Amino acid sequence: MPSDHELIQNLYAAYCFAVDRGSAEDIAAHFWDDCYLNFGGNIHEGVEEARIGFAKWIAKMREPVEGLRHCLYTPLIKVNGDRAEAEAYYDADGHAGRKGKPIQLRGLYRSTLEKRASTSGKSEWRFLKHEVQIWNSIRDHAAPAEQEAQV
Repeated sequence: MPSDHELIQNLYAAYCFAVDRGSAEDIAAHFWDDCYLNFGGNIHEGVEEARIGFAKWIAKMREPVEGLRHCLYTPLIKVNGDRAEAEAYYDADGHAGRKGKPIQLRGLYRSTLEKRASTSGKSEWRFLKHEVQIWNSIRDHAAPAEQEAQV
């Protein structure tokens, strides 16, 4: 039987795969109905509002990117009964579809998760509050010599 820590790490992984290549419904399935989502400063309250926000993000930001992938680092998970607080760094990269230019983002996920009975009656972890901080790429701060070497 997986531990709560492992289940939460798997939730984060499933969320990342859904963000990279799933539908808005796939992404929203990782959230409780009464969730709060701060996606890079865009606030969504409730899973339906979050799903609509994910659909808009997919159309505008993800569809033009080829090979999008998220990698998580150093997840810090603190479980207290059926509630958990978690943070994890992420990197996201891919290529701009038209020009093939590399895209590289990094940031932080900060989440409150709850374990509840789902509609199937099975107990599972989902996001209750989820904040996606989007930081500048390391490339944006590279020294001029490093920038030239990357061209």
